[in-house]
Amino acid sequence: MSRAQDIFDRVVANGISAVEAFVVDRQAEELFLDFKRSSNDGNDKRLSSPDRKNLAKAISGFGNSEGGVIVWGVDCSTDYDGADVAKALVPIENPKRFCSLIQGAISGCTIPPHSGVLSEIVEMQNDKGFVVTLIPKSDSAPHQSVVSKHYYIRAGSDFVPTPHDVLAGMFGRRPQPHVFQNFILAVPKLENDCLCISVGLAVHNEGPGIASDVFSLCRIESMPGTNCTANIETTDTRNWVGHMEFARQVSLISAAGYRLPPGATAQPLVIHLKFKPPFEDELRIFGRVGGSGSRRYDFYIRNSVDAVQRHYNAMVKMTVDGFHSNDEFHKLAETLLTTTDA
Repeated sequence: MSRAQDIFDRVVANGISAVEAFVVDRQAEELFLDFKRSSNDGNDKRLSSPDRKNLAKAISGFGNSEGGVIVWGVDCSTDYDGADVAKALVPIENPKRFCSLIQGAISGCTIPPHSGVLSEIVEMQNDKGFVVTLIPKSDSAPHQSVVSKHYYIRAGSDFVPTPHDVLAGMFGRRPQPHVFQNFILAVPKLENDCLCISVGLAVHNEGPGIASDVFSLCRIESMPGTNCTANIETTDTRNWVGHMEFARQVSLISAAGYRLPPGATAQPLVIHLKFKPPFEDELRIFGRVGGSGSRRYDFYIRNSVDAVQRHYNAMVKMTVDGFHSNDEFHKLAETLLTTTDA
């Protein structure tokens, strides 16, 4: 998960307490975080020119850099040490409308438009609130601000015009891949009191560039009990090479000359899991995927002892009762194999 995504998710999850904490802690603006006060506190049916200008600069600057977050409705000023810090809350009058105006203005703020920008509302009890805008790093960079005609990057806590050599490099850069994990679940089944689930670890290229040197790693860190087993199967030994370590970890990399085109998915391995009581420990499987020119993603497939027991009991009950469908079994496997970022 990127730093910008982490900040955005934290503010959305914690709501007003997260925004208030910025002021209490005198949070400084930094590489991934920017505070903005609306020029009219959102008290208009149209987005004001200053707010549109700030939005365009941020989309260009964050999009051309490593991404970032704007929190609208926070007054920021210079502290005694010279840092720009959150000093006061200045809530938006109609946060739902302001959020809608922000979303509606995005496509017209930069050339080319940044399609990944997302805004959410943080409401207060008095119909006022705040808006938090996530601007991810863009695969379509460089982005030029339509308002100022400049290309910006994020430098420290400021948006600055992009130096010529950096801009030249961005124009000359080949499209980059964006490789991350997907999962392909087989319908689980009950065999001799054993819950059997197979999950394919797939790698998907969502970026505009072709991916090479694609890699995947899977490590069994904890199984729920001594009667539970995990077996990792490599499914395509012609296009993927690697090795097994102590029957608990498999590391694979795509063979020389193998390339993953934009929008394509490959499945280098399958994890076969068997669950049988007693359950005494959590389920924990670590994974990692990536590729040349793409960021690395680490993740966990994990769940608690109680959750494994509940899913096992549900599978037994549905099988004994006979009232079930493949969709219900598939959903059970999805919820048991909960995935989180590492």
